[in-house]
Amino acid sequence: MSRVSATAYSFGLVLLLLLFQSVRAETAPARLIIVVDDLGNSLEKGLAAIDLPGPVAYSVLPHTPHSVALAEKAYSQGKEVMLHAPMANTAHLRLGPGALTENQNQLQLERILRDDIASVPHVSGVNNHMGSLLTQQRSKMDWVMGVLAEQGLFFLDSRTTSQTTAWKSAYSTGVPWLVRDVFLDHEQNTAFIDKQFRYGLKLAQEQGFAVLICHPYPVTIRYLQQALPKIGEQGIQLVAPSGFLFQQAEARRLVEARLAERQLDHECDRHEGHCRDSLAQQGSRHALKQ
Repeated sequence: MSRVSATAYSFGLVLLLLLFQSVRAETAPARLIIVVDDLGNSLEKGLAAIDLPGPVAYSVLPHTPHSVALAEKAYSQGKEVMLHAPMANTAHLRLGPGALTENQNQLQLERILRDDIASVPHVSGVNNHMGSLLTQQRSKMDWVMGVLAEQGLFFLDSRTTSQTTAWKSAYSTGVPWLVRDVFLDHEQNTAFIDKQFRYGLKLAQEQGFAVLICHPYPVTIRYLQQALPKIGEQGIQLVAPSGFLFQQAEARRLVEARLAERQLDHECDRHEGHCRDSLAQQGSRHALKQ
């Protein structure tokens, strides 16, 4: 890349970022995404989690005793359902049914993942259960994203390792993606959950959004029942993952339109405004056809 083209590229990136920040400020408050993982093994804990107020999302383990019933219950209450796909971890902990492992070839992994998705009704997205080993393997993640792309699903990288390649693979494949910011309850006590939740709210206010993952522990559910109705007082909106991704896509389209308009203005300046007249005429003709 030449020095001139590199400078133009850098300027374009800066302009894109500035415009995106402007659009975000104009179109949405700070947003919070909360996903409750590990639903499926306990009906009682799953039902308590689903009763949380607002558009909390629920990630369901495949082929578990209550996966179908809980997914149906969440969907009937207008909640988002995700697949919590078990993936190989570096500690070799037990993964349960439907696991994706490093020893599977492409056909095996894709078949198991499709079966996992089919086993949980109303799935709109996927995140990894464990996966500290598998998410480091780019080729495996590319296979995963290929299946998600064909089924129109998004991916949330639970980020169980700093070496994850999952979100990068999703980006390259064109799969809508998110990355977890905060684990809420890996210590199961109110003081720790409160500290993590407040940190998540702070992140949302600073960067415009934050993604929190938690589990259907009774202490977590009791805390969120009290905390979630109050976040609006801090200017934060609770949104479902797919709703947030849709908002982001709309904001990007607006940014791209503004960039195109600025480029058009530049071209018009170069040609002494003649293209502006042409555009006005085109707009008039279009209006008449309407």
